[in-house]
Amino acid sequence: MPENLSQNRKPLALVTGVTGFIGSHLAEALLKEGFRVKALVRPTSDLRWIKGLEMELLSGSLHDSKFLEQAAAGADYIFHLAGAVKVKNPRDFYLHNAQATLNLAKAAVATASGLKRFLFVSSQAAAGPAECLQRPVCERDQCRPLSNYGQSKLQAERELLGLSGNLPVTIVRPPSVYGPRDTEVLAYFRWINRGLALLPGLRTRYANLIYVTDLVGGIIAPAKEQKSIGKTYFLAGDRAYSWQEISDAIAQSLGTKPLKIHLPLGLAYFSALMSEAGAAVTLKPGLFTRQKVNEMAQRYWLVSSQAAKEDFGFKCRYDLPQGMAETALWYKQQGWI
Repeated sequence: MPENLSQNRKPLALVTGVTGFIGSHLAEALLKEGFRVKALVRPTSDLRWIKGLEMELLSGSLHDSKFLEQAAAGADYIFHLAGAVKVKNPRDFYLHNAQATLNLAKAAVATASGLKRFLFVSSQAAAGPAECLQRPVCERDQCRPLSNYGQSKLQAERELLGLSGNLPVTIVRPPSVYGPRDTEVLAYFRWINRGLALLPGLRTRYANLIYVTDLVGGIIAPAKEQKSIGKTYFLAGDRAYSWQEISDAIAQSLGTKPLKIHLPLGLAYFSALMSEAGAAVTLKPGLFTRQKVNEMAQRYWLVSSQAAKEDFGFKCRYDLPQGMAETALWYKQQGWI
């Protein structure tokens, strides 16, 4: 039972982003740990990943202060995962990632008098890449986000920490997350399943990854740890994997031997420009942008999880081959590949 809550009363967790990839896994884990869960959803949300879960669904907007105050009332924990990774207008990143976070935080301050933790899931993008392979980014380093998305996440962090005198805040920054239900890495699985592995640029590039189950554990644990209040943590596996190793792990999970092609960054930028032009015509938000290519072009998306290990015993149980095997199996079961 988290902290000193009564054994006769299950703690109440308010969760945003619950219909998404990470949020749905978090909701399942919270229920298994004995939490009661209230979930904020949009009227248009796809509920397929949370069907059958015993939790209260509240339909509304993160920009409706009265709705948020009613939702936050009585919460022991708030886990805020909702946000935007692609938008029609770059300014909307601030609206959906920073302003929405501030709105929820203010509602918590106003009505959640017994709140034990406001846990915000930010992103490695808020910090930016490392400068070399030997020195991953740590929480003390100056942040240098490369995209509007990363800047909006960093702004959300700063808004929360500005309320830390009235709000027990903890922030976690995961790197790229993969696992069952993820649709972002799915396209790469499909390419490799067809026999083609695309590698960005001509030089070796490295990244930390985290399997979704490990991330969920790293979200819940600091929310229950008193020393984590007011702190920010990176959550990632210890290994720095090259893109070649990542593609090899996916290929092994699929039982294929793909042809590896290094995609020149100039071609990637041109493709992103065409993608942006198409998005402007269709008025639909695009994920593949020049800013995304600029992030892909960085050689070292590496972070240190040492602080999380020291403060709340964070540890990843899945290495890359295990995680990719679980992901591939799930994709096959769903008929996605």
